[in-house]
Amino acid sequence: MSQTARRTTLGNASNRQSMGASQGARKSLNQSTKPQRMSMAVPQRKSLSQSSRPTSLGRKSQGARTSTIGAPGNGPTSTIPSASSGLRSDPRPITDKGFMNASIRSLLNFLMSNGYDSTISPKILARPSSKDFNNIVTFLLRKVDENFNDGTVKFEDEVAMAFKSLGYPFNISKTALYAVGSPHTWPGLLAAITWLIELLTYDSEVKKEQDETEENQANPNMEEDFEDIEKLGYNSDKAFFSYLGSAYSSFLSGDDALYTSLEDTLVQNFESGNLSVERALSQISNDNELLRTECDELEKMSTALPELEKREAELQSDLQKFHNLIEQLNTHKETLNTKVTQRTEELQKNEEELKAVEESVKGLKDRVGRQDLSAEDVRRMQGERARLEDGLERATQSKTSHTKLFWASESTLTNLLEGLETKVAEYNAKCANLQLVPETAKNANGTRFYLEVEREKTGVVGGLFGGVDVEGLIKPKVEALKISVVKSSSEARQELLKLLDMEETTEESMNEASETQIALEAKANKLEATYNREKEQIDAALALIVQETESAESRISSLKDPVALESALARSQTKLNALKALRQEKMEENEKNKKAVHEEIVEALAMVADHHSYVEKRFKEVKEVGARLIEGVEGEGDKLPPPPKA
Repeated sequence: MSQTARRTTLGNASNRQSMGASQGARKSLNQSTKPQRMSMAVPQRKSLSQSSRPTSLGRKSQGARTSTIGAPGNGPTSTIPSASSGLRSDPRPITDKGFMNASIRSLLNFLMSNGYDSTISPKILARPSSKDFNNIVTFLLRKVDENFNDGTVKFEDEVAMAFKSLGYPFNISKTALYAVGSPHTWPGLLAAITWLIELLTYDSEVKKEQDETEENQANPNMEEDFEDIEKLGYNSDKAFFSYLGSAYSSFLSGDDALYTSLEDTLVQNFESGNLSVERALSQISNDNELLRTECDELEKMSTALPELEKREAELQSDLQKFHNLIEQLNTHKETLNTKVTQRTEELQKNEEELKAVEESVKGLKDRVGRQDLSAEDVRRMQGERARLEDGLERATQSKTSHTKLFWASESTLTNLLEGLETKVAEYNAKCANLQLVPETAKNANGTRFYLEVEREKTGVVGGLFGGVDVEGLIKPKVEALKISVVKSSSEARQELLKLLDMEETTEESMNEASETQIALEAKANKLEATYNREKEQIDAALALIVQETESAESRISSLKDPVALESALARSQTKLNALKALRQEKMEENEKNKKAVHEEIVEALAMVADHHSYVEKRFKEVKEVGARLIEGVEGEGDKLPPPPKA
């Protein structure tokens, strides 16, 4: 590929990427704020953190240390315009309270995150002293120049020169540096410090970016970044832009060998990255195939899932049954252990008694052995022995029969106690229903009616029920309660009979009211019929009068004689007036009668309705009271237990 072709290709690539690379890019610390003419050999931009930064901020220090920012004869001259070329006003709202608070927070966060070792707080930064300002500015500018404020130059002069050398576009008055905490000087100085913080933050980010670029160039395979696709793309773009900058510099300087080397290196890096991506994709494909195979196997196994779930349910049911059986067996085992303990105690007692008898027999044998016996004594002893053996046999038989009788009695006693416990439980339940237990219940009156069978006190008189005297206390109390309930029931029945009588009387009154209502309704109907009939008669008479009037008018019109006409007309008019007066009188009389009848009917109906409502209400109350009394009497009578037998 010829030199011309390479330069053309590089130029296209640069144009294709220049727009994206230039958007939002911040200028270097050594660039000018205005466009300046530059040479063809574009030097690489350097940040403040690089090793080639100036060792001093535009001042002379002790020894051989000289300033390299803006000093002639020491390499490339700075493109920062001189701050003294013209004063400009700060467009930022530096005196605004919100802007100052935001600047103070930014300064406080930067100092705390970068290891500022002096006392600092928002209150101090709101109105700092000269010492606080000296410490803060020294801490910040020593990140640019480690020899700042070493005592060789006056602090105020050195601060002004440092900001001017760094390209701060506004003038910092030395007078303001002598009174940093005053309200008219601190806002401008705080804005300058905020600008310096932004400059240092940008320089730190540039250095961090360059370190990452160098690390990626040292490890060009990009295998470790494949898991993060966004990071892989970011590193690829960063490597391409790094190549683009270096290649463009070599293109402008005409270094074809460097350009070819850079292009080959970039191609190798991307090919190596592609191989890594292909290997990773192949591994992922294999993993996916294994997962598909596993999914197929799991789907095949899912067909047997209902049967397994059914089997699991059966096993769970069996397991629960076994648990219940184990609980029953444990209960039975505890019962047997209790009996074994009792029998063991009885056996030990019998063994002790047997041991005592054996010792007595042994003593008697020894005594017999020490005696001098004659033939008569031997015969007597043999007879005594036969008699004793016979007595022993009878005693053994008696013991056996008594033991059997004892076990039968114990079994009977156990059954009786179990039956007694059942009856006592029923008794306690009925006492609870009758509100006799506990002692604070409504009907207990401080008496303990609750019974509890204590088997260990079976032989103690009065101790079987926990010390409660059933015959002397419970039975009289229950009988008294029964008499009270019977008396209450009798009174309730009498009250019920009275209420039933009242109900019957109310029903009779209701029937009479209903008959009265029917009679009034019939009377109202009769009066309305009379009114309609009289109205029809009046309407007929009026129609006849109208007809006669019309006839008279027709006759009048036929008459030619004016005198006769007037006379007839006067008579007709008189008759008409009389008829109209009669009609009006009849109508008023009928209207009064109708109104009176209507009012009488309405009043009677209202009285009947009120009486009917009252009767229904009282009837309902009587029924409810009677039902409650009957239910209470019957319930108490059913729940009341019979007195316990002696």
